[in-house]
Amino acid sequence: MEYLSTPVKNMSPPPVRRTSAADEVFHILHEQILSGKLKAGDRLPSQEKLARQLGVSRNTLREAVYKLTVMGLLKAMQGVGTVVCSTTNSPYMASLTEHLLLQPSTVREFLEARIFVERATCRLAAERAAPENVEEMRGIVANQRKAYGEGQIDRFSTLDAEFHVAVARASCNTVLERFLEVIRDLLGRFIWEVSRLPAAVEKAIYFHEEIIDCIHKKNMDGAEEMISQHLLDVVNNIEGNVPVDLQVNRLLKTDQFKKKEVM
Repeated sequence: MEYLSTPVKNMSPPPVRRTSAADEVFHILHEQILSGKLKAGDRLPSQEKLARQLGVSRNTLREAVYKLTVMGLLKAMQGVGTVVCSTTNSPYMASLTEHLLLQPSTVREFLEARIFVERATCRLAAERAAPENVEEMRGIVANQRKAYGEGQIDRFSTLDAEFHVAVARASCNTVLERFLEVIRDLLGRFIWEVSRLPAAVEKAIYFHEEIIDCIHKKNMDGAEEMISQHLLDVVNNIEGNVPVDLQVNRLLKTDQFKKKEVM
């Protein structure tokens, strides 16, 4: 890869809003990389100059650049600066592009099915779960924490899928349980992809623990709310990091539940 010796010229994206400025900067740079406006080997302007162009602080810019660096789209090179990497060489982008950009309708349909089915499994689990069901779910989440701590994302994703199957099993509805069993492999693959998005793992564990708590307390409304918030968070995380509109938020936003900020 040949790196440019001078910064990219004529880079003047519009100033971003002060609200969620780091996210706005991320989306601007992310879109320019994916669209080809910023090409592999291009060097970004200095942090001071780019922050001034975008109308944000250097700390805000660094936060956005860090996220893009973790994704493999930017790379800091000593004596050169921050350069754009090839998206085709990024395992992260290659995988997400294949599953979330080229097949958005398939992902949307998959999420729609999960929304309706898992709302039902959580409500019924909260009504019918036996103590051993609750213990099974707690054990799965404990193993998820361990897998995450050891950096075993494959193991974490398998356990994540097993958690959702366990909730369906606790619903005491064999048809719903069978449905989750049938899609277990697809669910695990989907979770594996999403788990590499920012904060996805931590939030998944948080929501799983909240769902278990509601099921343990026989709180049917709370269990349905938590799975709704869990799936809404997944959708927002995908749409916030990949330029795709999954068009399922309307199915997750209801008048009876207020959206809660997590972590």
